[in-house]
Amino acid sequence: MYKKLFALLILSFLVIGAASASDFKINDGFEDVTEYFSVNDETGMTICTWENDEYVQEYYLQNGTDYSIVEGDNNTYNITENTESEIGNALSYLTSGKAGLTYGVLEEVEFEGKEYVIYTYIENTTPDDWKACYDELMKFNENNNLEPIADAI
Repeated sequence: MYKKLFALLILSFLVIGAASASDFKINDGFEDVTEYFSVNDETGMTICTWENDEYVQEYYLQNGTDYSIVEGDNNTYNITENTESEIGNALSYLTSGKAGLTYGVLEEVEFEGKEYVIYTYIENTTPDDWKACYDELMKFNENNNLEPIADAI
């Protein structure tokens, strides 16, 4: 009886003490929107922090019809995501000069024994914004003492 109670007590401490995405220190200028998303209203940039699971692997760590991922600098990956239809892209380009594409930079890191995917992006932008996303991701890494995992994808 005591062994089961002791085992349950240890398990509850492990669950309570496990790191979650909200345990990361978010960069200055960003506000938490959810446990996994933080937004900087001034720059329009979003930082996502997800525990690496099957969904993240399937959707964010491989190329798809409207999503492409290519190797970037320092073990990061440049992302282009088509967030609108072809008509929406054309209208967006005509009205703002930008297609309805999302550009971002993604990495995989290890934090307190778990693997996480960190993704910084800006919607409806140009490839020039990869640099801004990369720089913000490097600030995030510095704030949290993280290094991207080599060959994560």
